[in-house]
Amino acid sequence: MRRTALIIGILGLGILVAFLLTDGLEVQNLDGLNVGEIVSIRGLVEQERKFGTGKLLIVNEIPVFCECENDYLGKNVAVEGIVERFPEDLRLRAFIIEVLD
Repeated sequence: MRRTALIIGILGLGILVAFLLTDGLEVQNLDGLNVGEIVSIRGLVEQERKFGTGKLLIVNEIPVFCECENDYLGKNVAVEGIVERFPEDLRLRAFIIEVLD
């Protein structure tokens, strides 16, 4: 019984990791997306401000929340993350932010 539970647990974790490692769908805006979808965006960071424990970046008019310390203002970036609802609007919670040259 314990062995079966362990095997099921390992398989479940493997499926979750595989889900999170998939490349996100590249989008231009968050219109029509559902909460929990993994997407990626590219663009220039127009605004950056402290927000709670992280930062709120505005990339091509899309709000992106990250728990990061680097400064991205004025840089061209590629962001991959998950769509989440923040009180009434959608925003992107960043997993990966890569500065493009």
